[in-house]
Amino acid sequence: MAGFLLDVNAVIALIDPLHVHHERAHRWFATRAEETWHTCPIVQNGVVRVVSHPRYPNSQPAPVVLASLSSLAAQAGHEFLPDSVSLLDGSVHTERLLASSQVTDTYLLHLAASHEVLLATFDTRIVASTVPGGAKVVFPIP
Repeated sequence: MAGFLLDVNAVIALIDPLHVHHERAHRWFATRAEETWHTCPIVQNGVVRVVSHPRYPNSQPAPVVLASLSSLAAQAGHEFLPDSVSLLDGSVHTERLLASSQVTDTYLLHLAASHEVLLATFDTRIVASTVPGGAKVVFPIP
């Protein structure tokens, strides 16, 4: 595997100093300084949507979140992954999707697997069996 696709929560943890996993995310990220890491449209949009929501504990205006995200993406090793897969392409076991909360995780898992990168996440409940080879690309951030 060549690099990591960070999920929404991992990116939020990196840019929000009040996030419960902020220090953990930075410790892990620092150990991967030489590796390629990725974001994609769904991750970037998800970060802005979550952090700019008025109910988010450390809510910031969308332009501020976008600036933080832009600063993070300007760091060494970042490569943008375009949305290049679909849950409708026939390779995802959509019958294993049991809740709407699994859709984004499954999509990101599918994108990571198709690009042969690891999906870096704090989420321990991802249903890896929805994507062929999914168990090989889920990377729980220690």
